[in-house]
This record gives sequence, structure tokens and C-alpha cells, in this order.
Amino acid sequence: MKKLNQSILVFGILIFCSALIAQSERTINGQVWKRIKKENKLYFVTGYVNGLEKAENIIDINVKVQEKNEFAYTEPYYVHRMRESIREYLPMRKNRVPYIIELIDIFYSDADNLKIPFEVALRIALAKDARKYEKSDLWLKEARRKFGQ
Repeated sequence: MKKLNQSILVFGILIFCSALIAQSERTINGQVWKRIKKENKLYFVTGYVNGLEKAENIIDINVKVQEKNEFAYTEPYYVHRMRESIREYLPMRKNRVPYIIELIDIFYSDADNLKIPFEVALRIALAKDARKYEKSDLWLKEARRKFGQ
């Protein structure tokens, strides 16, 4: 009986530890990006863009509900700021997914950028593409400093 209890305890600890290891966070950075197949990059970026578009739609729906329920509704600044933040990650182009993949491939071709996470890389690459050089250079310096470059 004692051996059975010990076995159950060891088994429980193994299950718990394996669950913790399996749940560890993994970010997509340049080192991972370079190993991803082109097709999987397409799926990843499509999901990322769809998530951002859905977030913007949810904001719009909630603003419309507020406008309908309140007589003198004024959109708060933070709602405007959320929309701006989302748009910083979405290029206003027709074929944006392949375009994002191309920008990120170019960004990660510089070995100094390999440890920068995808979200940060995308924001920097889109700012540079929009000719906002001061902003993109500042973000790039900060990202390199923060992520170990």
C-alpha cells in the first residue's frame, strides 16, 4: 500500500512538472522566424492580422453600442489610442500578409535583429516602411538594448 502511494505521488509530480514545461512561453523572434517554412509564415501572419482586425472590429462594435445608449457620447481618447496602436501593426495595403512576411524577412536578415520578438520587429519594419525613420530608429535601438544586442 505504501509503495502504491509513493508511485501515485511520483506520477503526480511528473505530470505536474511536464505540464509546466509544456506550458512555457515561446515567442517568435528572428531565430525562430528563419526556421519557419514559408507556408507556416503565411498561416502565422494571417492569424496575427486577423486577430488585430477582429480587435478593431470589437472596438467599433462597442463604440456603436455606447453611441446608441448615450445621448451625448464622445469617444474617449483611449479608444482612439487603441485604434492607432492596432493600425501601427497593420499596413494599409491590399496584399498585406505577403508584404508583412517580406518586411519581416528583410528585418531579420540583419543578424543584430534576431533576438527581437515578432511584434516589435513588425512595428519597427512598418514604421520604417512608412518613412518614419526617427521613430523606427528609436524603437530599433530600444529593442536591441532590451533584447540583448
